[in-house]
Amino acid sequence: MNTIRQDVATLGSGWNNKVLLNYALAMRELDKLPITNRNSWKFLGAIHGFDRQLWVEVNVLGDSDPVPKDLTNFTYGSQCQHGSWYFLSWHRGYLAAFEAIVAAKVKELTGDDWALPYWNYLNSKNPDARRAPEAFLADTLPDGSPNPLKKYPRRQGFTTLRPNSLDAFSLAAMQENDFQVGNDGSIGFGGGVTGNFAQFARWTGDLENNPHNTVHRLIGGGEGFMADPYLAALDPIFWLHHCNVDRLWEAWMNTPGKTMVRDPRWLDGPADRRFIMPTVGGSDPGMKFTGRDTLKDGKLHPRYADLSIGTGVKPGVEAVTRVKMGAPEQQNIEPIGANRSVVTVGGAPVRTQVDLDRQATSTGIAAMGATDLGQPVTRLYLALESVRGSAPSPQLAVYINLPKDSDPQQHPECHAGSLTLFGLNVASRPDGGHGGHGLGYTIDITDLAQRLTDAGDFDPDYLRVTLVPGEQVSADKPVTVERISVLKRSGIVS
Repeated sequence: MNTIRQDVATLGSGWNNKVLLNYALAMRELDKLPITNRNSWKFLGAIHGFDRQLWVEVNVLGDSDPVPKDLTNFTYGSQCQHGSWYFLSWHRGYLAAFEAIVAAKVKELTGDDWALPYWNYLNSKNPDARRAPEAFLADTLPDGSPNPLKKYPRRQGFTTLRPNSLDAFSLAAMQENDFQVGNDGSIGFGGGVTGNFAQFARWTGDLENNPHNTVHRLIGGGEGFMADPYLAALDPIFWLHHCNVDRLWEAWMNTPGKTMVRDPRWLDGPADRRFIMPTVGGSDPGMKFTGRDTLKDGKLHPRYADLSIGTGVKPGVEAVTRVKMGAPEQQNIEPIGANRSVVTVGGAPVRTQVDLDRQATSTGIAAMGATDLGQPVTRLYLALESVRGSAPSPQLAVYINLPKDSDPQQHPECHAGSLTLFGLNVASRPDGGHGGHGLGYTIDITDLAQRLTDAGDFDPDYLRVTLVPGEQVSADKPVTVERISVLKRSGIVS
């Protein structure tokens, strides 16, 4: 790839931003094409997720519109990888195919070269970083015609990302040193291990959880397309968001002290079905790719104008904020406790008790603060397993040892983390490709456990966990968590 992707905020404001004006012009033309055309806007969106009935209900398709078989026969349609270590590599390939198709249309229409820009919404140096680029908010193009970049619905009144006090919207994921730890990848930057294709697999990686999932919900809300994986890629702002997520991965890989996965299952997978994207023109056989193709020197490796601003790291400079725990394959993940029953969260907070193994917990707590080379060191995680629900992006806030009958918002010191469960509707469908097994999430509670220990409020026999419903969670649309457990990650300071 020869193009260089740039921060959209540096390219001009409003329609003075020629990159976004050309994007709008190209999108308008691609959106006129029928879904049967592999370069059409709708076909490109359906690659991420497709549900014909839903698309008809929201007026993206008509009742009688023909849908090509390669969107419904497990070739091109509903490929997006989530809750999986393929999340980042698959989306990198998706961005590359999209960028090439849009660039070709821009060239045809204007003669200009074009590269997909990124929305650097976590740039602390830019006071307007969280505000959507103006071109996505304008009602019309410079010629007075409707603005295609605003065509598909978002959260009512959306102009700016407005995380609430519990969202923990941040670059915390960049602190993790390992792409994947443990046999199942329940802990790590990149997501859960799976050898086969899985649109929604088991464990959500740190970067996917936040900022990826959080931004989808903040833009989509309860009514916008960005909140639902079946519709998200139809919103043109989706692509700038994912371009930034991809840039964060690239920055992470270029930072000394970070360990990228080299498992052949990731490099050459998935084993049962190759990832495929349409090429410019849409002819067969399309572009097939693996994780290996997305790495440096691979055919899908991108170039970014900057990997430092708004990433939380400085590529080429080792700045490890967490103690390194040795090679991932030498670390150990051990469950040290779990609750006893399924938790259902509706319109009110729900409390459950996680019973712990006293000895394993005590040794884990004792080693949390180790910093000397060669010392045993541990981190503790709260795991929410087989989470299910019918809403597309419900939000849960998680508290530990919250005083009984107290207002959670009055006890931020007990807040362990918040989760946006993007795609829970898809992952929970029993008629879906993976039997409705739901999704899994881990929250690093090491620092909280240390504070609770210092305050004398960490009992090695049990934890009190409270789940507080946020957006898209109600008595009518509850979220169930099959199991809540505590995991101990052990290694040697290196």
